[in-house]
Amino acid sequence: MIGNQDQASFGVAAPHRLTGAVAALLAALLAGACHTYAPATLANVTAGDRVRTLLTQAQYVEFDEYLLGGDRVMEGTVVEADAGALLLEVPLVTVAEGIRVDSYSQRLRIPAQGLADVEIRSLSRGRTYALAGILGAAVGAIAWDQFRGSRRGEARPPTPPEEDIAVVIRISF
Repeated sequence: MIGNQDQASFGVAAPHRLTGAVAALLAALLAGACHTYAPATLANVTAGDRVRTLLTQAQYVEFDEYLLGGDRVMEGTVVEADAGALLLEVPLVTVAEGIRVDSYSQRLRIPAQGLADVEIRSLSRGRTYALAGILGAAVGAIAWDQFRGSRRGEARPPTPPEEDIAVVIRISF
């Protein structure tokens, strides 16, 4: 009897495995996000651009106390840029209190000689459309499977058989 119960529960868990696989695929795609970074120079960067910068080792040592143990790569929003320096607003921490979320950031002026690399963040339409298509196909497949399952008249899994219960009464003398 135990073997049949295991087989029945295995058959019920199969759709959940498919859902888990789809969720893992979507999580992997979302990790890549829909943005891409393109190399840029300080002359090409304007206020409001989202950038990713690589600091030189000397500049990293100077900003070490502000980076909170981070690495040499910084992401932020450009406040001001010219040929000599980049004023960057860098997010530090996000604090959630109930339903309120507060984000704290700091502005850092980075001299041009302290930047090893600058990249501008931009939306990748190809990745966005691919992600939307895969997400739509996954939702459609799950909906189709649910619709098809309700049409097949699938019954609930059988309940386990009731076992005889022996009650032992002991009377001590």
